[in-house]
Parts: sequence; C-alpha cells; structure tokens
Amino acid sequence: MTAPAHDNDVIRHDDGVVTTTADEAPTRADDDDDDDDATPLRHVFSAAEVALATRFLVDIGPRAQQLYARLLQRQATWVKTASLCRYFVPRQETARYDNDNTTTRATARATTSASATATATRVQRGHDEQVQSVRHTDVQHVVRAMLDAGLVQPFPVSSAWLPDMATVAAHHPLTGQARVEQQQQERATLDTVLDAVARCASTLELSTLYRRMTGGRRHAARKGDLLAAVRAVAKTQTRINGSKLPVAQLMQQIWLDAYPLAGKQLVDVMVLRLTPATRDLMLRMHRLFYMASTPVFRTASLGPLQVADGRALLALAVQKLRQEPTPWPGLMVTFQKIVYPAYAVQDSALQRCSRTHCLFPSSEAYVSYEVAYQLHRIMSVVKQCLCIVPPEKQFEEPELELKWMLWDTAPPVFLAFQRLLAVGCKEEKEEKEEEEEEEKCEAEADDDDVVLVMDSMSRDADGSEDWQMRSWDQFYREVEAMESLDDLVLASRSCLQTYLKWMATGAASRVVDVPVFLAKCNAGYHLVRILHVAVGLYEKMRRYQVATLLLNDVLAAPFLEHKRGYWWDRLALNLEHMKCIPQAIDTCVNALEDDHVLAADRLALERRLHRLRRCYARQEEAHRVKLQSSTGLARQQRATTSASVQVVAISDDEDEDEEKAMAVAGQCTYSYRQDHIVGRPLNRQTGEKSRFVGYDDEPCTVEQLVLQYYRDHCPVDGHDKHVKTGGWYGLHCEGSVLRNLFGLLMWDVLYASVPAVFQTPFQSGPLDFGYADVFYAARRDLIDEQLRLVQHTWTLAELLTAVASRWKAEVGKVTRFVQWPSDDNNAGWLTFHLLTIAAIGRTALANLLRYMATSSEFHQAQNGLPDLLVLRFELPSRARDHARQWLHWCVDRHDCLNVHAFCSMDEHLNMNAKTRSSVERLDGNQRVSGEKLEESIVDTVLELVRESGAVQLKCVEVKGPRDRLSDKQLLWLQVLNKDICLDANVMHVEEPEKRAKRKKTQHERTGSEQDTVCRKRQCKGRE
Repeated sequence: MTAPAHDNDVIRHDDGVVTTTADEAPTRADDDDDDDDATPLRHVFSAAEVALATRFLVDIGPRAQQLYARLLQRQATWVKTASLCRYFVPRQETARYDNDNTTTRATARATTSASATATATRVQRGHDEQVQSVRHTDVQHVVRAMLDAGLVQPFPVSSAWLPDMATVAAHHPLTGQARVEQQQQERATLDTVLDAVARCASTLELSTLYRRMTGGRRHAARKGDLLAAVRAVAKTQTRINGSKLPVAQLMQQIWLDAYPLAGKQLVDVMVLRLTPATRDLMLRMHRLFYMASTPVFRTASLGPLQVADGRALLALAVQKLRQEPTPWPGLMVTFQKIVYPAYAVQDSALQRCSRTHCLFPSSEAYVSYEVAYQLHRIMSVVKQCLCIVPPEKQFEEPELELKWMLWDTAPPVFLAFQRLLAVGCKEEKEEKEEEEEEEKCEAEADDDDVVLVMDSMSRDADGSEDWQMRSWDQFYREVEAMESLDDLVLASRSCLQTYLKWMATGAASRVVDVPVFLAKCNAGYHLVRILHVAVGLYEKMRRYQVATLLLNDVLAAPFLEHKRGYWWDRLALNLEHMKCIPQAIDTCVNALEDDHVLAADRLALERRLHRLRRCYARQEEAHRVKLQSSTGLARQQRATTSASVQVVAISDDEDEDEEKAMAVAGQCTYSYRQDHIVGRPLNRQTGEKSRFVGYDDEPCTVEQLVLQYYRDHCPVDGHDKHVKTGGWYGLHCEGSVLRNLFGLLMWDVLYASVPAVFQTPFQSGPLDFGYADVFYAARRDLIDEQLRLVQHTWTLAELLTAVASRWKAEVGKVTRFVQWPSDDNNAGWLTFHLLTIAAIGRTALANLLRYMATSSEFHQAQNGLPDLLVLRFELPSRARDHARQWLHWCVDRHDCLNVHAFCSMDEHLNMNAKTRSSVERLDGNQRVSGEKLEESIVDTVLELVRESGAVQLKCVEVKGPRDRLSDKQLLWLQVLNKDICLDANVMHVEEPEKRAKRKKTQHERTGSEQDTVCRKRQCKGRE
C-alpha cells in the first residue's frame, strides 16, 4: 500500500526535524546534500531523549511514521482507531471520493431538504465504503508498532492499567503508605479512563455505558449530563467485592461493537493517544528547528472566556499548551498554503553557535530556555482569560505580603533552573580554585584540571543522567499545583534572578559571541516578557507595590532594551499612585539619563517630570502655608498663596488632551496644524469606539466622518475659506501604504545576503531588523545606492515601473514589510500605491525610506503613523475634456479625480454598506499578472500625472471627542512634517457643546492678550 504524496511530505518534514536536532547525521530538512559544517544540536538533549527520538527514525516503518506525523499535527487528545482508517485509504480512492463529494454537495445546495438528506446519506455511504476497503490487520499492525516503540499509549483497559483492588488486596496485602499510593494510582487511572471516554465516546455510546453500569437505568439524552452521570457512578459505586466498576472494560466492548472493520478482536486497540513525554520531545525539537522562523498563524484565540479562579485558569493554560496543534512553516510551504520571500540561507548562526556552545553552552541553558518559553505561553493565556474586576475608588492597597519580600531566599521551583544555578556556582567555584592552585604550583594545577574535567563529565552521575525528561514532568506538576497568578509570577521572578546569577558566572562566558539579534534565544528574554505582562495585570488590580517590584526587576535585567522607556514611565506613575513623589521625580531623572530610552518615551518622561515637579512644589508650598498658619503669620499672605495654588489646580483640570498638557509643560517646541470639525455623536461612553451621524445621515466611525469631510467639504487652502473645497479621496490605513512603499522599494536591501540574518527559508524578514544600527551598518552601501536611485537616477516612469514589477513578483508572500490586500483587487491597490508615489514626490519618498531604514523608533515599533492618507488630483479643463474619453478617469463635482473610481476600489464611508465604484474594475477576477496589465497601469498613472494640475497628499491623524495624541503619534507628526517634508495634521472631531466651550475659551484668551498689549502700549506712551 502506497502512502499519499502529501503524507510522504509530512514524513520527510518530521524526519528532517528530528535528524537535524538530535541525530548524528549532518543533514538538513530542506537540503538533500550533505553539509559537513551543519553540526546537529544534539548536545542539548540527553541520551534518553536522543534514544526516544531515534525510535521514530529506526524502530517503526514508513506507515507508522506517516500515522505518527499525522497525529502530531492534531490536538493531543485521545482518538479512536476507527478515525485513523482514512489515513490508510489509497490516494486514488481518496481523490475520487473528494471529487464526488464536492459535486454531490454542490447539487444538494440547490435542492429541497429531503434531497439534501438523501445526498448526505450517499456521502456517508461513500465514506463507509472507503473505510471498508481498509484491512483491519494493516491498521492494528501499524498501531502495535507504535505501541512497541513507546510512541503511543492505548486505552487503559488491561489489568496492568486498571488493577482489581480486591484481587491485589487478597494476594498482596497493602498497609500504610503503600496502600495510599495504590489508591492514588487507581484514582489517576480512573481519571485517565474518564478523560478518554469524554473525548471519544458519542452520546449513544455514553447512554449504553450508563445502562450497563447501572443495570438498565436510563438518563437524560444530553451528552454533558450523561458524562456527569457516568463520572459520578464510576467514582462512587463499587461491586460486591469492593472493587470499582470496570468502566474501561465496558467502554472497550462498546467501542469494539461499533468498530467498522471486519476481523476485530477483544485485544485490539480501539482508542489511543500520543505518549505525552514523546510528544513534548518532538514538539521541542520542532521549536528548536524553527527557532528563527516566522510563525504562520498566531495561537488560536480562546474567545471571550473569562476565568476568575487562578488555579482553574492555570490548568486551562497548561491544557492549551500541551494540546494545541502548531502549523509549522515547513509543512505550510510544502502544502503550498503560503510562500515566503526568496533569499539566500547562509551558514546558520544558530548551528554555528551550537558548534561553539555559545548560544546554548549546556543542556541546562537550553532546558531553562524551553521552560521560560512555556511559562511565557502560559502567561499569554492568563492575560487573555483572567477576569479582573477593577477595585472601587475607595480601595486602599494592603501592605505587601511577606512572600514578595522573601521570594529570593528559596531556590527556584523548577528543576532546570535549580541545575542551572548549581552548574554556575560549581564552575565559579572551580575557577576560583584554579586561580588559587595556579599561584601555588603548576604541576598541582595540572592534576586539579584532570580532576575538574572528570568531575564535570560525571556531574550527571548518581542516577541524574535523565534529568531532562524528569524536569518536564516536574515542570507541569509545579504549574498545575500553583494556586494563583502570584505563584506564577513569583516562580518566574525567581527563575529570572537565577538566570542573571548564572550569567554573572563563568558558565555563561561563551554567550558573549551571540549576535544581538539572537539575544532573545535565552531564558531571560521570555522571563522578562512574563514580568512585563504581569506589571499590566497588577496595575489593573491597583496593586502598585507589586508592580513597582516587578518594574525594578525588569529594569535591572539586560533584555528588551527598547521597553526601558515604557518601564521607567510606568515606575514613575506607580510611585505617584503610592504618594512617593520625590522617588517618582528621581525615577524620571534617571530615565532621561538612560541611553536606551526612545524618543517617544523620552517625551512622555519629560512631561511627567515637569508635572511631578509642579505637584511637588504645590505640596511643599501647601505644607509651608500650613506651618505659617500654625505659627500665626499674616492672613493675607496665606490667602494669596492659596489662591495661586487653586489657579494651578484648575489649569491641571483643563489639560484634558495631549496637546494642552504639552503646552502647559513647556516641552513641545514643535507646532503642527490642527483642524476642528463638529460631529453629531451617537454615543458618548469613554473607552468605547466613537460613532457619529455622517454627512450622508448614516452612522459612521470618526475616521469615516473625516473622510466624508475631506471628500466634499474640506477647503483646499486652509487660510482662505472661500476657495475650492473637497476633492480629497483616501483610506483609513494607519500608515500601511507608507510602510508598503518602504517594503516594495527596499525589497532587495531587506532580503540581501547578509551573514547570519537568515537562518531558515521560513522567515518574513531578516533577524536584524529591529536593531537599526546593526541593520544599517550591514547594508550601508546598498541602502545609500537604493536611495540615490529613488531620489536622483530614476525617472518617475522608472520608479513606478520598479514598484509595479516588485508588486507583481512578490504579491501574496509572507513578509513583515508589506500588507497585501485581502481582496482580489490587486490591480486597484497597486494603482493606489502608484498614485501615492506620484503625489509624494521623489525627494520626500527618499527621505521617508531613509528614516524607516535608519530610525530606531521605526525599527522597534511601526505604529503611530497617521490614520488617514488622502490624495487630491485636480484636473484642469483640458484634462477634464480628455478624461471623458477614458473609462477609468472619473471627474467628481469638484473637478478632481475620483481616486476610488480610478482604482476600482470600494469606498467605506459609513457603517451600513460599501459605496460601490461606478466604473468597472481594471481586472475584475484575476491577480495582477502579465506584462500588459502592468504596463497599462503604469502608463495610465503617468498620463494622469501629466494631465493633472495640482497633485496633493495629506496624512491626517483623527482624534475623537475623548481621544488624545500619544507620544508616538506626536513624534510621527514632527518627523513627517519636518524631516520627510510631507503634509501631516491633526483633525479633531468635536461635539457641539465642546466646540462652543473651546470657542469661548479662545475668545476670552484673545481678549486677555489684547488687554495686555494695550496696557503695555499705554505704559510706553507714558514713558
């Protein structure tokens, strides 16, 4: 029997992963040629783990490998053997059945319900015929081979799995601790049986099982109720001899009766699952193999599930961690589901580091990394599902618990970090002893070296050579025993301190050679991530003391340096909540001296420092006034001081948005244009997405309202309200178009052959993107040459052709630098990008590319760009006459080009429906393909640019009534206007009463300023 082609691909994939990570043969998964330099990563695995992985390669045949590889891609639960029969159907039969099934279902959709039922019956009959074509002996032979190799576990139906308590008690009387252990084993086995029943038994099978367990009694028909009843009977009822009911044997017989193949026997395996230890090992090898790759999809969301009980939430997280399947990039590429960009994969720095033992210098370092990675995944589930009820305003934080103060007195709870600490201390002690011995005698030093080497080689003696396998059992036991979020955070905090101690010893001295972009391949990175998430959770709980402790921990660790500005800012805020104003001021001062703080975070810290100093000055002044009043000083001075303090406080209350706060603080030296329009709100709740009544009287978002305003009402010249209005067309893209231009024009630079930045063929970008200095230093000449081409060498036609060619060649590939359209209108989206290039101009475009390639702010976070990008192509009279001859040139009532119609794109101007374009698409049903279509788009855009009058582009940041600018948005406004020379502004959408209040305040302020000027003039006249 021949395995299907895709199953052979799965086998080759898993064989390659295991061979690369644990086998002695120097082969690669994606290359059949021998590579003498590709040394495997075997040193991080124990001998027992290597032997277990070797069973997959040697002890089972191709059929068993194919079945195991298939099960590895499924959830780690119990499965019926009957459901595996489809993997044994010949490929020709499977293809024929799929074709017939597709045709039958398509026909059934256009027929009546009776016909649909008949169709479903025929489909099921065809499936049954396929299953019947499989030989029962073939299935059981493969299952038995995996059982013998220890790769799967059968349903615990035999006496070895479920011992008879009465029989055991009669032949081997147990007392004391032995009897307790026996009872615990029975309960654990019964839980395993019930778990398998819950996973695999149907409602009918559960009903049959319940009748056999209770002697014929019936129960409710719902599966959940049946399962609860079966569980209650199994745990409470016993037989006459005192033994538990044989649930496993009864369920085995029911499944055997329903087994579809002929020739079945009582000893056959009806239900099985992958051995947890072996599955965990295989997944660890896969993660090590894909360490530098880009995940295809994010982990499946748990939806709106909210859990308040910490223990239940941690159990849910562990269950998700161990059972969630992973779509590995190599398999997705093999199945042609996705395509990655083409680039040269050179000598892997991951393998080079492994050869010199600098990435994972020991198995302890690797296992600690894996433990930290799993803890990080658990914390991600906790963050998503933890139900946090905000305390009331009168809530006062209790005193810090003792466990947070004494957390570093006990060793880490996980075995991997215990061994890591022991190895570090041992090597540090050995180094000191070596130095002392070298000072005494060279000969004695040589003898000691031999002893040290032998001792190092035998450190896994006394039965600890398989500690890696035991460490994973201990890891899951410890996590499942945790009671709350505090336990998880304390354990992670202890592990982080252990890792930092290990880094300070000689054991970690070889890690210094690791490139900076591989610095996250260690335990410390993930442990700091855990504490970073925990800080946000504790702040929501208003447990500011705990959050402050954790922030001090992460600031003391040399990881996630781009987060340091955020951490400093949160630390100052938490200290302010704790009424520790002087300490908060010192925190801001220290933060501004930190070289790793980014520009946007620096703005926030400067503003916070100014506000804290004012607050502290007011407190000191109030304290001084209080002292003066208590000593009987003048009432007038007291009243004057109080009035001044009150004025400042009112000023603080009025600083509701970011712009006013910056003006008060005196830190914003850059002024940007701000426009205001009035919106009719549909909701006014803080924290809820604002909705308005649009100009078309339809409900819309705040961004859609501004798009409508720019299309029909916005004056072209903001200084003259009587000039032309409208004609602006754009998208709510949040900067994705500008980022796309960077990716398209810098594609060859981004995917250039640079040592060590491409580890596998499954990366969406180079590993050093995110480290601007390293990225630019490695590509300086390439970047400068590309910018010279864009700004000086290429004509507009050549520039547009280069972008169109790149789009055509790379569209749809998985890349972090271009966000491809989700619909099939590739031609329309390409046209919009070309129009954007024409409106930007080559000089501003080169400035934009230079900033994105060299800026640390952009490398670390690409968010903060303005919400809207709008274009305006004004067509003079000659061009309008010419436009009427073109189907794709649509002139609106403002004598401007309708960009959406020109690009055959839908307009999203309200929340009810899309506004369809009035013209046909350039390419209705096909992707951008073929030189003719590409040339047609470029020629059309060039002709439009030649015929157009004024061509304008504007970036607009939209702010609703209760919204304000973030520091990143403020920084981008300055960069776009001053450094890149684009037109960027802020559009405030106000409620009517807010607008009236603002106008009144401006009028009063203007009158006050005029009075001041008049008084100054009068004084000068008197002089």
